[in-house]
Amino acid sequence: MNKKYVAIVVLFGILLLLPFTVQAVADLQGEKRFVSLDIFKDVVYTPFVRESKMAAGAAKLDSAWRSARESIAAGTEAGEALEPVIGALSDLEAVALTVNTYAQLDTAEADYKLLKQADTLLASLEDEPESFKVVDSTLKAVIGKFGQFSLMRAFLAVKHYGVWTSRYLRAFEKKVEDENALVLAVRPRYQLAVWNIFNDPGEKVVLGNGDGRWLFYRQDVEFLVQPSPLDIRSAKLDNPITAITKFRDQLKAKGVELLVVITPGKPSVYPERLTGSIQALDGADASRSTTAAGHGKAILDSLSRLGLNTVDLYTPLLAAKKDDATLGPLYLNDDTHWTPRGAELAADIVAQKVREMADAGIVDIGEKSIEYVASDSIADRMGDIGEMSGLNKFNVFKVQQVTGHVVSQQEVSEHAEPPADSLSDSTVVFDTTRTPFKDDFRKAKILILGDSFSRIYQTDSPVNAGWIAHFAKEMGRPVASIVSDGGASTLVREKLARKAGVLKGKKLLIWEFVERDLRFGAEGWKEVNF
Repeated sequence: MNKKYVAIVVLFGILLLLPFTVQAVADLQGEKRFVSLDIFKDVVYTPFVRESKMAAGAAKLDSAWRSARESIAAGTEAGEALEPVIGALSDLEAVALTVNTYAQLDTAEADYKLLKQADTLLASLEDEPESFKVVDSTLKAVIGKFGQFSLMRAFLAVKHYGVWTSRYLRAFEKKVEDENALVLAVRPRYQLAVWNIFNDPGEKVVLGNGDGRWLFYRQDVEFLVQPSPLDIRSAKLDNPITAITKFRDQLKAKGVELLVVITPGKPSVYPERLTGSIQALDGADASRSTTAAGHGKAILDSLSRLGLNTVDLYTPLLAAKKDDATLGPLYLNDDTHWTPRGAELAADIVAQKVREMADAGIVDIGEKSIEYVASDSIADRMGDIGEMSGLNKFNVFKVQQVTGHVVSQQEVSEHAEPPADSLSDSTVVFDTTRTPFKDDFRKAKILILGDSFSRIYQTDSPVNAGWIAHFAKEMGRPVASIVSDGGASTLVREKLARKAGVLKGKKLLIWEFVERDLRFGAEGWKEVNF
């Protein structure tokens, strides 16, 4: 062979092995696990360790359940007696559902369904003591299923969830991409050079045009320009309408109404900030446009025609842009999410829809029972799109300061204060106590499922200033929420399925998800069984 070709092959081999070699050295020198050997470990080690842990977890559950039965028979309150059982079952679930370093047990698996059934029944036992026999038989089935070390189950875990499956390889590839030492060292400098030379903010970011040049998340833009998820060209995608309708029917069987809230992406509300054109979607002046013509609005309209309860955020958000000059924009400059103004407007619109449903007799949410108040709080926001670009390490994009309105529960009590002297009358004194807003799963009749649009300002700074808290304030009622960043299409329903007992006492479930999830939702739009 020509020496020139040998040199090229050797050079290519070195370049191919360089990232792995650098990462291996970094792993050996650091305190983090040896990522480079994860694949080997998940084939020959993890499945058998998992089996041992499941057997130990089942033994712990068996012991806890025996003790709980004796305690309940002796007169101990069920809630107190069941706490160790719930903890033991939760520990067993954590082991069983995590098949290896990168793969989770599929929701269609019989093992998954058995664990979820036990979880749901156990959660309801305190309020439904008549279900004791069913809970007992189900927990015994769980203990019998996972209480023995099974070589066959270990081999099947390797076969169906191992390195040769796409679910494993995708997660492994992402981990390597995010954590590889060579990539972490070289990528930021490369990105900065590309930005300085070509004004390119990176593969995940689209740079807007016009005044201020906002940043847009590429998936938000791709959702608008690619075919609709319902288009024949998108036949390989899960059908979101099928999944949403199925979920509606599942909830109805449990006596719970569904309300669907599709959150518009930033480019759907501010297309002129993306394109630099003063023309909006239908040719009107951008500041006055109130008509959305994208895939998200079309799918929302389709759901409405099918008889589902929906909330249109597109029309009011587009209409509210006329006040941007005085009140500020509805979305953040360098972030995918809305400003506090946008979140509070959404809360008002959703609350209005819920009141209409209650007035029409569609749902019973009870009477107002809580007084909430709001107070100003300033927070600094570093945009998530700016973070995605990797350029924030070099302070390319700036922090944006926003004013949120933190919601608190207010309780007012009164008492008579003794008179200063015998000639004076006693005076009435009002005591005001404020406590931070919090989810109330026990008392709430309304449950909210959401994504990062439900999380922003709610659990991060300034905290309790998100649309969920403001919705509760508008309704004057307790609410509860389950939130999964980027996973409101399937992952948040899977969270609910794991803890289906939280549906007890609920009359309305509000499902919020951003429009791009109709195409790009994590795990697609799987059918989730409860």
